[in-house]
Amino acid sequence: MKRNLKKAASLLLAAVLLLTPLTALCAGAADMNTAQAFLHTEGENIVNGAGEQVVLRGTNFGGWGIMEDWFCPFTDPAGEDNAYLTLVSRFGAEKTHELFKWYRSNWITETDYKNVADVGMNCVRLPIWYRNFQSDDNGTWYRGADGEIDFSELDEVIRLCKKYGLYLIIDLHGLPGYQNDYDHCGRSKSMSLFDDTPQASRYREVVTDFWVELAKHCKDEPTVAMYDLMNEPCGTNITREGNLQQSFWDFSDVLYRAIRAVDPDHIITMEAIWDPSAIAGPDVYGWTNIVYQEHLYDVTNIAYLNKANEIRKAGYNAPFYIGEFYPRGVSTFDYMLSLFNERGLSWTTWTYKGAGDRADNSPWFLYGSSTVEKIDYVNDSYDTLWTKWGEVLRTDGGQFSRTAFADFVANYVDGTVDHASFYSFGTLSSVGSVDVRWNLFMDKLKAIYTTILDWIRKLKTGDLL
Repeated sequence: MKRNLKKAASLLLAAVLLLTPLTALCAGAADMNTAQAFLHTEGENIVNGAGEQVVLRGTNFGGWGIMEDWFCPFTDPAGEDNAYLTLVSRFGAEKTHELFKWYRSNWITETDYKNVADVGMNCVRLPIWYRNFQSDDNGTWYRGADGEIDFSELDEVIRLCKKYGLYLIIDLHGLPGYQNDYDHCGRSKSMSLFDDTPQASRYREVVTDFWVELAKHCKDEPTVAMYDLMNEPCGTNITREGNLQQSFWDFSDVLYRAIRAVDPDHIITMEAIWDPSAIAGPDVYGWTNIVYQEHLYDVTNIAYLNKANEIRKAGYNAPFYIGEFYPRGVSTFDYMLSLFNERGLSWTTWTYKGAGDRADNSPWFLYGSSTVEKIDYVNDSYDTLWTKWGEVLRTDGGQFSRTAFADFVANYVDGTVDHASFYSFGTLSSVGSVDVRWNLFMDKLKAIYTTILDWIRKLKTGDLL
């Protein structure tokens, strides 16, 4: 009997010793999976799978999917659509698509993901255009040799974000039918997406299908932090015209439900743009796991404080994220960044890089070039266009330099709050070296001058709203 007990104990001990490494391995895998699970919302916080709060602080890869001529290597204040369609008429749809893919492969490369991570940021917002993936505004997808929708460029973005520890926000910046009247949706003064017409209804069907297919493709990818449904919908009209606002709200709900039917897990960000009242609260339509987004371009620090207080008073019990911002007028970066950090707001700067007059020392960008040659889409040959949009556009191609703003913002990506700035509205900033703060101040003065020149140019062409 004792012999049998000893034998049983030995077998039990052996089993325990044999299984211990396997158990530990499984536990480690479970922990890893939990830590890497989808971000989701809990009250006013964004949290990861382990329940830890995550504040997203990063930048936009503006100009990658859709260009604006004030900081991208082409010239047309009305928007990219003119350039795209002109090139299609000159070279055909397929060659034009390849040309724009070539541009995107050089405007943002692996170097840029590393640069963002090296600054200390944890997030990239990627503005895309439907024409990156569709050949027309009727929903005709570009497809690979296997017949599947060609999301290969987006897959590469996700791969590099994952490699450098960055969350990705996918921002549909330009929609068929145009969701606002600004050039950055593709064509200025052309908004028709929310009209009560058969054509607008068709546009909304195409947009819905676009998001369904994209969400189906990304539904298992936790690197994707959230889906940004429409960049700056309705623009400055968002709170002025009641019928337009209601159409926007209703269509937002259509997109929300279409995405939830194929992807129940990812956060969806609803753009309120200028203030919380621009879009419905979560209880109006029963939205869950959403983040509200604002874009702030005010001219005084007091105005930013008022915006932050409006967010606090909204009572939405949901996180807010500042998707784009820039301190115009006498407002200051140190105050804005301190305010966002003090309130626990996620933020992404507009924008990562730029090419144009004084872009090499502009506080709009982390990297800039004033020497990159812009294309002439009417007259340049295809070979010339290919060269101008080639390796010279790369951030490490010899024409781009790191700006003072990149050095400055690096001081705030860890959540730093400059209380001197907070209480004195930016007059006594104490964060960052004196040289960096002085350079940033001088760069901002130059940027104001450049902005005024750009406004005058757009006034002359009729493209300034």
